[in-house]
Amino acid sequence: MRTFTALVRKDLKGYFDQPTGFILLVIFMSVASYMYFRTALITQEASMRPLFTLLPWILAVFVPAATMRLVAEEQRDGTLEILLTQPIRTWTVLLSKFLAGLLFVGAGIAATIAIPLSLQTAGDFDDGAVAAQYIGTAFLTASFVSIGLFTSSLTRNQIVAFVLGLSIIAALMVAGMPIITLAIPPAAAVLVQDLSPLTHFEGIARGVLDLRDVVYFAALVSTFLSATYLMIRGKSVSRRSALYRNLQLGVGGLVVVSVLVGWSGSSIGGRLDLTENRLFTLDDATVELLRELDDIVTVKLFVSEDPPVQVALTQRDVEDLLEDIVNVSDGNVKLVRYLADQSEENAEEARRSFVPPINFSEQTGGEFKVKVGYLGVGMTYANRQENVPFVETTDGLEYRLMANVRRMSQKRPSTISFMHGHGEWMRDADLQSFRDQLERHHLALEIDADREDGLIQGSADPFTGTDVLVVAGSKEEVPPWVLASIDEYLAEGGKVLMLVDSLEVDDRALRAKKANTGLTGWLAEYGVLVQDDVVFDTRSHETLEFNTRFGSVNLNYPYWPRVRTEEQGISGGVSSVVFPWTSSIEIGEATGETIETEIKPLVVTSEYAALDTSFRDLTPRSPTLEQYAEEDLGQRTLAVAVTGTRCSFYKPQCQKNPEDTFRMIVAADSLWLTERMTEGFPEHLALAVNWIDWLGQEDQLAAIRSKGTVIRSLVFTSDLHRDIVQYGNIFGVSALLIIFGLARFLMRRRTTRKVYTG
Repeated sequence: MRTFTALVRKDLKGYFDQPTGFILLVIFMSVASYMYFRTALITQEASMRPLFTLLPWILAVFVPAATMRLVAEEQRDGTLEILLTQPIRTWTVLLSKFLAGLLFVGAGIAATIAIPLSLQTAGDFDDGAVAAQYIGTAFLTASFVSIGLFTSSLTRNQIVAFVLGLSIIAALMVAGMPIITLAIPPAAAVLVQDLSPLTHFEGIARGVLDLRDVVYFAALVSTFLSATYLMIRGKSVSRRSALYRNLQLGVGGLVVVSVLVGWSGSSIGGRLDLTENRLFTLDDATVELLRELDDIVTVKLFVSEDPPVQVALTQRDVEDLLEDIVNVSDGNVKLVRYLADQSEENAEEARRSFVPPINFSEQTGGEFKVKVGYLGVGMTYANRQENVPFVETTDGLEYRLMANVRRMSQKRPSTISFMHGHGEWMRDADLQSFRDQLERHHLALEIDADREDGLIQGSADPFTGTDVLVVAGSKEEVPPWVLASIDEYLAEGGKVLMLVDSLEVDDRALRAKKANTGLTGWLAEYGVLVQDDVVFDTRSHETLEFNTRFGSVNLNYPYWPRVRTEEQGISGGVSSVVFPWTSSIEIGEATGETIETEIKPLVVTSEYAALDTSFRDLTPRSPTLEQYAEEDLGQRTLAVAVTGTRCSFYKPQCQKNPEDTFRMIVAADSLWLTERMTEGFPEHLALAVNWIDWLGQEDQLAAIRSKGTVIRSLVFTSDLHRDIVQYGNIFGVSALLIIFGLARFLMRRRTTRKVYTG
């Protein structure tokens, strides 16, 4: 052990006794930090994914440069032969050099930890995901170091070793990319894709340590270390001797075993989900829903016998998810796997389950052809049937499957009614994505409530049979008789989602005027005071693209604040959304007769929000954005949850029944839920559907739906704060490395010039 430690120290000193090592570390840290902040400051998301998406490509250059000298230099100087003649095992020499290279590269990677640490002052990172990403990077680095060590053993020339190492690593990484996999037969493409370190690193970069990925990296390291052992050991053994032939056979067998283990490891199960909210582990609500079923759910997975390479990895993840669902269901879920293209009977079963074949392109013999593949799920429960025609990604798949289970097992789906007739957003046009989400396990209907007599489809009560009423963005005055109908609906324990705009915003001229809908006065009776103003947040807001005379530019736009949610039992884990041109809400006392309410804030701004009460200029250069005092800043409420009771107009002396408690959510903005917004902010849909579930007292799916929708924003207190974090990482950490290198150089110089006397 003492010999091994001494060898590691010798190689590490070789890095740090020369300026080359510090130059490599400085370049690596500067490039990695620059590339990260170039992306992170645009997305404004507190995540390390931008770094770990690029890091494999940076390491592909950095690692060969760092390892090219480990053996090649020893061969050039003739010290390797001297080392091998000592009573030291070859494996000891090999592993010491491997560990020294890994520690040196690891020092550069460790320096990047300054990025998430410094950004903790601007955002809340998923610490578990970050830890998994660094663990995955350690595995990736170990495999690259083993490759670099192997190429260094092939030659005396360090430049040649660098080029060979870079070529092998680049070839392995490119092997998993579509440019290669689409150009070879699908069966070979899947194997080649599994050979790429990128394929296995991407899973770990999400925050999940999958055993099959760990096995792959261990096999890759073992393969190249074994090959390196053969090259080093062969230098001290005659190549004509039986010992050398036996050495070749033994090492060759070890390499073959490592390769086979790496390839066959794709069938190994087991994973560790390190993400904070366990995003890749079945939610407790899923387990509860499955175990409460009264009948068996049959899940039919339709795949191809020879799957297209485009879906091979997704198919693996889908099968893992379905196996997990079967295992936790206490026998209530049965999984049947069909090779849909194997026989006509299987293809017919896919058609009956509404799972169509999908066309994929492939290149064979220099020609592009179309290959038919399947990756869909059919589900049956009693006499009901649901399906997922094609699984493009496993993101959100757990919710889609559980929503299907919930819908099939419901005795009567809830009815969500969209009121229109006063300029509201239309269900099938403006709110199409919201409607699609609701129809997974609700009925989404429209009600024309613009009739004075209230007679709609022959009913004296326009909201009969409505479980949740949605009033989204009325632009015209809502007549008193309609408001009275809503009052009666609430008196009977109704549920209402009210998206109200107190202002009309001209999104072209970027100015606003007061709206006259009558809803703000009506809401005041319930203690919800929607103000005539526009909220802007000086720190937590979006960056939008604006057209100018000189082309399109991205500008900070405080009138689109990114706001956080409160009451996670209602919001279901969605942490933040964007409310464009929203007004503020003040909470007061209910003034309506017989109305009693309890009001809780649901959506609030940061403490750096202010109000624009003139709203004549809503441009990014509006003077209002600069002409505010510090005392004007504060947290603003933008949405509230209201629970309470009230008596009917027809029963002024009524006895209030707790079962007739109404629920109402009021948001002082409606644009956030339209197609314009949900396309770029999918978390809005999750929040809205969670609110619907709370209103309808169906909270079970809220946690499942919200998995993966948490947006962790970067919010800098000032431009100075942002610059300190950004340039402190790009230049500051590098400067510390340079100072340390200079200090070490001066100490060594002083030591070498010291005169020793006897």
